[in-house]
Amino acid sequence: MFCWLIFGGVLKLFKIVNNLLMKYLLFPCVYGISGYCDNIKISCILTKAGRYKLVSQNHKSIVAKLNIFFVRGIVFLISGLFYIFEGLFEFDKIYNEKQSKTIKKIQNSLNISAKTIFNFFIILLSLILSMFILGYLPIKICEIIILNSTNILAKRLISAVIKIILLYLIFLFIKLLPPVAQYYKFNGAILNLKKEKVNFILFWVSSSFVATIVLAIFGLTANYWYFFIVNALITILCFALMYEVFVLSNKFKWIKFVFYPFYYLIYKNPSQNETKCVNIVLSEINLNSKQRNNQKVDEESKIPFSEAYVTAKDILQKANKYEASDLDFIFCEVLKKNRAEIKLVKYIKAEDYKIILRVAKRRAAGEPITKIFNHANFYGFDFYVNKDVLSPRQDTERLVETVLKFCDKQKKVLDIGTGSGAIAVSIVKLTGAKVVAVDIDTKALEVASKNAKDNGVKITFKNSDIYSALKKERFDIIVSNPPYIPSDDIDGLDEEVKKHDPLLALDGGDDGLDFYRKIIDGAIEHLNKNGMIFFEVGINQASSVKKLLQKNFKDIRIVKDYNKIDRVVYGTIMNNK
Repeated sequence: MFCWLIFGGVLKLFKIVNNLLMKYLLFPCVYGISGYCDNIKISCILTKAGRYKLVSQNHKSIVAKLNIFFVRGIVFLISGLFYIFEGLFEFDKIYNEKQSKTIKKIQNSLNISAKTIFNFFIILLSLILSMFILGYLPIKICEIIILNSTNILAKRLISAVIKIILLYLIFLFIKLLPPVAQYYKFNGAILNLKKEKVNFILFWVSSSFVATIVLAIFGLTANYWYFFIVNALITILCFALMYEVFVLSNKFKWIKFVFYPFYYLIYKNPSQNETKCVNIVLSEINLNSKQRNNQKVDEESKIPFSEAYVTAKDILQKANKYEASDLDFIFCEVLKKNRAEIKLVKYIKAEDYKIILRVAKRRAAGEPITKIFNHANFYGFDFYVNKDVLSPRQDTERLVETVLKFCDKQKKVLDIGTGSGAIAVSIVKLTGAKVVAVDIDTKALEVASKNAKDNGVKITFKNSDIYSALKKERFDIIVSNPPYIPSDDIDGLDEEVKKHDPLLALDGGDDGLDFYRKIIDGAIEHLNKNGMIFFEVGINQASSVKKLLQKNFKDIRIVKDYNKIDRVVYGTIMNNK
């Protein structure tokens, strides 16, 4: 009768544990990861609907406070185990899933929480399995191998080998369990980033092996209580010392080779879901590295900044359109903040989140970021742009920078093919020179006029095919960033250029030099004595433009852009009319 009661109790125990495992570990289609920063615990989960959510709670950073040699390893072990169990219950807290009938009955009868029940039975089951697999079983196998040998050292060495083999097999088996495999995928995503000083799972597994070997060889076999206490202290000592080895491995990289045999046991290749969750946690940790507002946030109306940032980044990366400057530009524009300010943002409005995703998708489809928001920054000034003009590029800033070295308030400047007016406006704002800007496209002139007005400068704009509307006007400086793409190369341009930039501003004729020839030929009639001409040129065009200039210009120079590419060609007129 007593045996049946024990057997029934064991079955009941396994049924309870199974229900808890199914409820908390095999939670369908929901994954999670946690990270810690200062006094904040940060958890990220992916719901069945494909939505990432962050939950942040306060906790005392014991590890940081007790950062003392030897002690910190013990604290790291205890706190790490605690937070793993906490993570298993994070899902229940967030989703408020209904508890199983078995658990409810136990809670009502004993007046204790499911969390307490779960922890108790998992610890109890672990102790039973440990005592059998790593205690009783190795001893019996060892006795079979060496029979009645009195060589204690031989027995202990063989016992240690058996225990290591069994322990390795146990960890291999554990790795096959779906919840553990999922957890190891998250761990794999973290390990791939190589940003952790000490990875807890790697620390736990490798320390377990070391403790097993040490106990097998040097463990006490005397009185039961001495056995338990001393061996427990030896185990704790092993974990504490292994932590210090991990710390040293951050300084001496060769030590990391010691842990390579254990990587296979705790690593699974992460999918995009695990990687994204980890990135969200890291982004949130970075945002909270100095301080964090602990106010509760209504998640239905506000979205964590890190979630929005990682999601938008993911959209751009999938389309091979990701640039950090573009992503920051999107957030700055939608949130109406500068790049420094967005780093302090914790949550964003749901409507702003939707706009950010729409913009990210438009950028992923190939639409230039400046055309999406209809403005671009050039030389520190803001310019309106649309489909009728090219967006001013950083390379062109080099052209303006070169012109400024020879320009002052007394100079009269001609900007040929002004487009958005970026060059003309920048020169006037920075020198006060008198500028005439021409373009054959009336729509481009409308954009340029708007930019001059918005930037508070006066510029004379003329609808002109290069010099056609200028009559006999003369200038001290002629500057131009003309179309310089060879006609045959137009079809091979990026889709975002062909679809969103005006063809008129791109096509430079058969060899890309048509406009350079026309501008240089007419420059003699429109430059004053010692007048200068400045061109932006395409890749590998500098030497060709220099040759065109040599007929009527002297002191010709070539200037490289910030990428060390020949970008600007300029010279001084030889004709002194």
